[in-house]
Amino acid sequence: MIKLCNCLKIIAFLLVAGGMGSLELDAIDMWTYLCQSLLGVTLWLLSNKWEEEIEFYENKKVR
Repeated sequence: MIKLCNCLKIIAFLLVAGGMGSLELDAIDMWTYLCQSLLGVTLWLLSNKWEEEIEFYENKKVR
């Protein structure tokens, strides 16, 4: 599961960086860039939260 979280972080980075590059090339407009960047940032934050929860439940002993 940790590998999945790392893959999501990479995808989030590519969304933000790719959106910025596409905006500079005038391939997308500002609104599309904003939506794509917000999606990337949200994905990054959620993957961090999921990674914390996975580590918490792996360390917690369940009866």
